[in-house]
Amino acid sequence: MSHLHVALVTERPEVSLIPILQLRPQRVVLVPCQTSPQAAERLAILLRHEMCGETQVEVCPSLATQDPMRCAIYAHELAESLYQEQFDEPNLSVTLDLGGCGTMTALLFQQAMQQCSADWLYVDPHAGVLYRMACDSADRRPEAMAIEPVLDVDRYLQANGRKRVRALSDGAAWRDACQLRKPLTYYLAHHADRLAGLLGELHDMVHGRDGVMTADPRSGARLRPGGERQRLRATPHFPVTDALNVLSEAQLLQWTSDDPHSVVIDTLDGALYLGGGWLTEYTWLSTQEAGVAHACCEAHILDLSVQHNHEPVVSDCLAVERNQLLFVEWLIARPGAEACLEQGLKRLHEILDHSAGLSATRVLLACGEFDRTKQHLTELQRRQGLRVEVVESAELKHLPALLAKWKEHGRWPGG
Repeated sequence: MSHLHVALVTERPEVSLIPILQLRPQRVVLVPCQTSPQAAERLAILLRHEMCGETQVEVCPSLATQDPMRCAIYAHELAESLYQEQFDEPNLSVTLDLGGCGTMTALLFQQAMQQCSADWLYVDPHAGVLYRMACDSADRRPEAMAIEPVLDVDRYLQANGRKRVRALSDGAAWRDACQLRKPLTYYLAHHADRLAGLLGELHDMVHGRDGVMTADPRSGARLRPGGERQRLRATPHFPVTDALNVLSEAQLLQWTSDDPHSVVIDTLDGALYLGGGWLTEYTWLSTQEAGVAHACCEAHILDLSVQHNHEPVVSDCLAVERNQLLFVEWLIARPGAEACLEQGLKRLHEILDHSAGLSATRVLLACGEFDRTKQHLTELQRRQGLRVEVVESAELKHLPALLAKWKEHGRWPGG
């Protein structure tokens, strides 16, 4: 039996993809609804690529959802054309996915599509269930199917008008280096609350004014000539001295107790790691420990809806599990209580801006001396109603367990 699927494409186009990629109909009709025609066209291009020419995809004119009369005429004309096709092909079955459109639009389409005996589909990503309700059997319970994991990071982004051009974790050499440094990385993450001042100072040594590293738009990150010698602001004590010894033994920096204020960072590998690479690596290692199937770190994302991308968004970690997106960024704050909160609040707004238009669980990993502030960043985030989950220094050690719970339930623990 030939299968034709009608999808009303709304502001969450990735949800429209789920039944199509799972049921794989022979024909797909996309109706732009609460979204632009360009968004539906991008979805059509993605489907033609994913279906390898097996499915015919067409995009209809935009649906005027604000005008019920025009909406009713649109739905009736579409249903009439499908009904005529069923005369030529009696075994043609039709399904309708309303895609979370408004109540009035849903009612008008349900009524009109009865003419071609269209079954109604409802996608519940959080429950992981795809419901199919037969139009000609009102007394029958809907058929419930488990949703298959059909979306990965690239499909999710492309459906929403983004494109991942590269990610640091794509490279096998980087992943191997992560595994080799795993004990050191876990040591830093598990003691991030006690080492927050040092980690913030090392980050500033690398990226700050007169820092170790400079960024070249053409050649990328490189060492700044003469910038390798840096100085700690205060005499280090335990446990900071232990951490400096461990980092020195790993040849990521040079430090001795004979000259406790002096720190030398003279390798690009060391600069990248101490400048935040350790937290990126810890995030990736945590996704692997949690069993997250589709994860990538330091992903460069282009916005396909604009003509020029001057600066691609760089997400510290993107992951998709159960067809839902996780968007992670990190902050390593400069030492000092006021600096922590100021940078933290700025970073919270940046992650909202970077992920705008995406339906995602947003998480900020915040390493800093937040235990010395009058209020924690988590309290500030809740008070301002910012929809970003915050994992502060002391909680970083629990990141693998938090990711495992997100993977299992589709929601951030306590969010």
